[in-house]
Amino acid sequence: MNKTLKYSLIGIVSFFLILFGFYILLRWAKQGEFLKYENGVTIEVYNSSEEVITDLNFYFAFDRNHVHQDVGTIDVLEPGESTSLYNYQIKDTGNDRSLYLHYPINKAKADVESLAYLASYKPSKVVVILEITGIDNTGRLLFRVRGYEDVFGKYEFDLTSTRE
Repeated sequence: MNKTLKYSLIGIVSFFLILFGFYILLRWAKQGEFLKYENGVTIEVYNSSEEVITDLNFYFAFDRNHVHQDVGTIDVLEPGESTSLYNYQIKDTGNDRSLYLHYPINKAKADVESLAYLASYKPSKVVVILEITGIDNTGRLLFRVRGYEDVFGKYEFDLTSTRE
């Protein structure tokens, strides 16, 4: 090989390695700690309260009532216990949907909370880390949520104070 071809080949390979490095760096910057999770839906639930939590149902919907995709149910979560749900697929018809949590209130009623908003028509990755910290005097869950979805990136909100 002559020197020109050799240096050209080294230059092209170096360019693509640098480009690949920037791609990995950008993914890490956007996802941070959520990079380790697979594509699909991952929900991790931690019960740091002193209550037994029952019947947590997670689903995607365009509004609270019309279930688009059932993600899973956690029947019982004891104090100090944690569990997770994973679904490798997110059904991709339509945008403007949310991941909802449906749970009973005082065994007579139910409440629905939005845990993640998906603006993408074809989302590839949603991660929700839900920490249940207690139950307020009306029976509603107090919790913290942090997560990632592939359009807006990382998010976090806290509903641990007494609700109205």
